[in-house]
Amino acid sequence: MSDQEYLQDTSNRGLKFRPIPFALLALLIVFLLYQLIGGGITLFLFGEIPAASQTLAFRLITMVAEFAFILVPALLLTKIQSKDWKHFLRYKKTDWYFIGLAVVGVISLQQLLELYLYLQSLIPLSPTVKEAIRPFQKAIDHTYAILLSAHSPSDFLFVLAVIAVTPAICEETLFRGLVQANFESSLPKWSAIIWTGVIFGAYHLDPFSFVALASLGIYLSYLVSATGSIVVPMVAHFTNNFLSALIYYLWKKDSLVAPSGDTRVSVAYIIEWSIVLVLIFGMTVYLTSNHNKLRQEANQP
Repeated sequence: MSDQEYLQDTSNRGLKFRPIPFALLALLIVFLLYQLIGGGITLFLFGEIPAASQTLAFRLITMVAEFAFILVPALLLTKIQSKDWKHFLRYKKTDWYFIGLAVVGVISLQQLLELYLYLQSLIPLSPTVKEAIRPFQKAIDHTYAILLSAHSPSDFLFVLAVIAVTPAICEETLFRGLVQANFESSLPKWSAIIWTGVIFGAYHLDPFSFVALASLGIYLSYLVSATGSIVVPMVAHFTNNFLSALIYYLWKKDSLVAPSGDTRVSVAYIIEWSIVLVLIFGMTVYLTSNHNKLRQEANQP
């Protein structure tokens, strides 16, 4: 396809610029805004590791930064790229059936990924590598604890606003909305889904959880592609983070099925739970795909 034909095709779909370069530029802009400006403000106010006494302010700044440096730029960039930005982002109603399947699917996937992270933690590392990654791991764990720790029901509700509601809206608008919609305009369906998910995982700058985050990102990308509504991955994203916060609030651990601390479990336990969770997750994906096909056939004249 020539440049002129490509630009004509892009214009016909309501896009003003080449989709992939625009998506990559958007990611760079948001990354610089959120990490340099948002991160710089956080570093200036709280230092490298926030103190326990700064918990409320740290959570508030974290929430404001996501809205100011992720959601707002994503919406502005979408309006620049598309004539019909709401349609482009797939902000529309969906079937409750899809919502229910997404909730069950993301819960099963989350617990499966927690088992993976447990197995990953058992991989032996040399003393040199352990010493090199210790400060980074400590900073991540400390920040995670500050964001999740709640000492009352009202405190827990604020935690949910920061780590569940805010990312579900802001991050999904950026990744499943702006980025994936642009990728899908130039790439095959599954290439767009996988690349969006992988970038989502890398964007969190947590190498210890990259595989888990990328896997979650790919599933969320699949949901918006299969259902045609960004509401579905938003609900799934919220459910994933809500469950993490709830488990931590009630039991001070990361998972319902994966062991925590120095606890060890048998290989049979890991295999049994993995099979159960894979079957549940696989069934939700199958039912989502099948329901979407039936819906499309019903809408055909």
